[in-house]
Amino acid sequence: MNAAEQLGRIFPDEHSAALITYSVSLRYLCGAEVNGGIALISKEERFLFVSGEVSLKASGFKVVVLRDFRQILDILVKYGIKRLYVENDKVTLSELDFFKNTLHYADFVTTGELTAAIMKLRAIKSENEIQQIKKAQNVCDKVYQQLLGTVRKGMTERQISSYITYHLIEFGADEPAFPVKVLSGANTALVDGRPTSRQICEGDFLLLEFGAKVGGYCAVMSRTVAVGKISSAQEDLYNAVSCAVFDGLKTLRAEINSKVPDSVARATLNAWRAEKYLHGGFIHGIGLEPNEIPFTGDSLLLKSGMTVSAGCDVRISGKIGVKIADTCALTPDGCRNFTTATRELVHI
Repeated sequence: MNAAEQLGRIFPDEHSAALITYSVSLRYLCGAEVNGGIALISKEERFLFVSGEVSLKASGFKVVVLRDFRQILDILVKYGIKRLYVENDKVTLSELDFFKNTLHYADFVTTGELTAAIMKLRAIKSENEIQQIKKAQNVCDKVYQQLLGTVRKGMTERQISSYITYHLIEFGADEPAFPVKVLSGANTALVDGRPTSRQICEGDFLLLEFGAKVGGYCAVMSRTVAVGKISSAQEDLYNAVSCAVFDGLKTLRAEINSKVPDSVARATLNAWRAEKYLHGGFIHGIGLEPNEIPFTGDSLLLKSGMTVSAGCDVRISGKIGVKIADTCALTPDGCRNFTTATRELVHI
């Protein structure tokens, strides 16, 4: 049973359906990139309305060229669909008003049920989805290895960021999963920092956060490297984070609460007296988007087939920061870690 069929089963009766316009949801449910499309999904029927004369195959959908919204209204009337669920956080008020006025045969449900149902389905990946994420992580690892042999003192954060972005595409990514973050020196302490014109220099930490998107699916990774010789305090902080990530990953698997590996990582950081500097949780989901279920801070049962970014992010305000994170898929026996880059401290 494909995702669209599974979604159709959430509705209380044959008079209910989902009206979906969000491009990521369309990509997931239709199995193909859909630009400017609209999906109508009920228990028994699945329509995909597209603009223009396009050739698009969407498994299980009747593809219709949309020339007038009365086409959708006619289908609602034909199949007696009187209740339309929408992704309340993905449509604007003006779009919702337009739909209500145009598709007046049906009442609209904007309580968040549809968003929650789609995100829950997306959380469990098929093997094909997992392989796309693995390919994306392979791209990230190649970029990181290339970077280690190229970055030198005197380069700016922006230069390194541009370099990473260029090589993500060169090594096979469709696009970066999100804007590349490169921070150095005291900038590494900035949780929401962006690359600047600051030049990296002796004694810096260089914090790297980047991701690749392949076949629509994301992988993300974070590494922190030392520029030349660093202080013993910096080494201690790095080792604290590295050990916490190691211990958290040993615990991470399906069929446990998402708080368990987070607690383990925190306990290790606490032993190093670094827990108070921790930002965020140990895991968050990745897939079609770089941040999805389970979201940071969620308390839920982890399931086999979930894919996550797992790691620790420690920032000492105004001073330094260290972040290490890998891309993993969960199984009942543990996690498949797709990140091959070392977590040992690297000096450049």
